[in-house]
Amino acid sequence: MIKLRSERRGNVCVLVVACLTILLGIVAFAFDGGLLMDDVQRAQSTADASALAAACQLFLNWQSSQGLDPQGKAKTAAETLAAQNGFPNPQVRFNPDTYTDGPNKGQTIPLGYAEVTINYNQKRYFSKVFGSADITIKARAVARGRWEADRDGILVLNPTAPGALTVVGNGSVSVVGAPLIVDSKAPDGGTTTGSGTVSASEIDFSGMPGYSGSGSWQGTIKSNQPPTPDPLAYLPQPDPSTMTSYNKVNDAGHQNDTIWPGVYRGGISVSGQATLNMMPGIYYMDGGGFSFTGQGSLNAIGVMIFNAPKSNSDVININGTGSINLSPPTTGLYRGISLFQERSSTNNINVSGNGTSVMSGTFYTAHGTLNVSGNGANDVLGSQYISYNLTVNGNGGFKVNWEMNLVGRVRRLQLVE
Repeated sequence: MIKLRSERRGNVCVLVVACLTILLGIVAFAFDGGLLMDDVQRAQSTADASALAAACQLFLNWQSSQGLDPQGKAKTAAETLAAQNGFPNPQVRFNPDTYTDGPNKGQTIPLGYAEVTINYNQKRYFSKVFGSADITIKARAVARGRWEADRDGILVLNPTAPGALTVVGNGSVSVVGAPLIVDSKAPDGGTTTGSGTVSASEIDFSGMPGYSGSGSWQGTIKSNQPPTPDPLAYLPQPDPSTMTSYNKVNDAGHQNDTIWPGVYRGGISVSGQATLNMMPGIYYMDGGGFSFTGQGSLNAIGVMIFNAPKSNSDVININGTGSINLSPPTTGLYRGISLFQERSSTNNINVSGNGTSVMSGTFYTAHGTLNVSGNGANDVLGSQYISYNLTVNGNGGFKVNWEMNLVGRVRRLQLVE
């Protein structure tokens, strides 16, 4: 007698349904998961770009708005860019708001910073087998767009020369509030002769060891450091076509002269016991240079002198024995800069203290040599030096006193979170 096998009708259907569920889950992970990853990356890229767009507007309007957004330009820029990429209505926050997330959550957003948050609900497709609710995507970015004071006290840009910074004589120079940096990769990029002294909280050399000579270097010395690029390379040179034109000024004897900002064809020269009063603004030397010598007084508060030389003799020379008061503009594009030489020029800028000199601001010559002499005891000769080469002379002492509001500014436009 043949024994019949037991019937198992319906088992195959159960197995097929189970396999289909597993297969559908795999498809859901592959398809919906792929879409999710794509949308996450797209949302984050959009948040980054939107935050930078807002920060750019803060940067462009920094002078007038002080990092705020009174006209809504930054907010509009962020919202427009996000909407163009398929993410309408992002959350855009500025000072005095607080961060909504991240390491600084709950803290006040600093001036010049923008936080952008994107929330997006992705619809489910195959993953509906696991639930019907949309999947929430969140992306966040913080960008900074502002002007900041450049943190270099002295920066010597020559990349190769020995003695790019040379200290001659028995005097001393001290940098207060910021580091001293020599970009030269030469082993003697900084040299001292006599018993001269150079002091700063930090002294960085690109060479190894980077310094030599009989004088002394006081401070934390770091050798073999990467060179620091010119922080003011972005800064446009003044446009003389937008300025009032004047003839050359040539004062001598006992004159007491007052002049106004503009282009000076042939430059400015003051000697003898003449006094020169310069009203605040930009003075463009169209050849002839700027020379102040003698026993008179120089009063130049809120002034930037720009030198556009036409010959090697067209230099800036401030070397008087009378009272010298020089300070930079406190607003505008050239805020913090007192002396600015045409970038391509290799001419010298010569500045000498006399014991009664009060000079502040950045002295800037990207390819020229800055010669500074200290003959007093406590002269403050500028707030920052940025030059291709720097030579320090004299037997006295002087300071380069870095102050946040009295030096050239740099642009900061970047993602920070």
